[in-house]
Amino acid sequence: MRYEMKMPDLATTESEIRIVRWIIGTGQKIARGQPLLEVETDKATMEVESPVAGILAEVRSEAGDAVSVGQLIAVLEVEQTASAALSGGPAAGPQAEKPAVPPKAVERPVSAAAAAPRGMFARNRAAAVAASAPAPAEGIPLTIAQRVAARRLQESKQTIPHFYLQTSFSAVAMIARRRAAEPVKLAWDAFFVLAVARAIAAFERFRCRFDGERLAPAESDAIGVAVDHQNELFVIPIAAPATKTVEQISAEIRQGAEQLRSGDPQARQIRPTLLTVTNLGVANIEGFIPIINPPEAAVLGVGRVRPAAVAREDGRIEVEQRGTLTLSVDHRIASGRYAAAFLGAIVKELESI
Repeated sequence: MRYEMKMPDLATTESEIRIVRWIIGTGQKIARGQPLLEVETDKATMEVESPVAGILAEVRSEAGDAVSVGQLIAVLEVEQTASAALSGGPAAGPQAEKPAVPPKAVERPVSAAAAAPRGMFARNRAAAVAASAPAPAEGIPLTIAQRVAARRLQESKQTIPHFYLQTSFSAVAMIARRRAAEPVKLAWDAFFVLAVARAIAAFERFRCRFDGERLAPAESDAIGVAVDHQNELFVIPIAAPATKTVEQISAEIRQGAEQLRSGDPQARQIRPTLLTVTNLGVANIEGFIPIINPPEAAVLGVGRVRPAAVAREDGRIEVEQRGTLTLSVDHRIASGRYAAAFLGAIVKELESI
């Protein structure tokens, strides 16, 4: 009996679903509940299990194809014992197969045998290979996550009236704190997350999102840390950071980055954050203007820390380790003076951390 398998509702996203690879080849046997194919959404990469036991007879959607929920993707030849159960007829003995269940998806990395070092997903392995290969004549295809990021950031620039504030800060206290923590290596971003979390407590508007005729409370108290992994943008959320130490926040950032590197699907999921910190100082960038990640009210761009000449009030010139901060703000939520006070509070927290 032929069983037509359709793409299940993954219940994780409203975006399209892209087939990464077929785990079982045409003509091969498969057991019910055995992973049949691997798919990618904007939130995760996951395996879809076969709802029946039988043989994969036809593949209707190839690797790389975008499919929708309910679309026919494969035809399976079901064993006779299962056919009776599927059709509602009498079972062929006590060992007959149970009725087919709707196909389901399981979020998990690919098997160790198929995985590259650090257990990356097939999509990430393909991206790593593609990065070292010449670009095809038809261009470079974007992953779903890259297309989602592109759409959201384009929407942000088109619909959010951005304005930008820039200032510098003394990194002397941060550097001393990092040295005192050795041999533990604290993540630079941990200091900015903590400073923002402490400062934002006194600025209610930055804890809101624009909602037409009002400012609605934000859905989260988490501060996000932007991460670029395999040329895709992700945000690591740090929940309730004001209640944590720099050491605790640093550990969470490093754990989140490691989960992304290992291919953990949970790390790819989009979770709400109050404000995002994005740091290009490690890339030797002195300052830059980031784009707001909606529905957040602002985003903080961090430039590199470097020696700079500072004029003291008594006329002395000293060399001090300083960095640059750029705050991109949604003008519908905050005015320039209000945002300037918020940025000043962040600097105060950084310099006394």
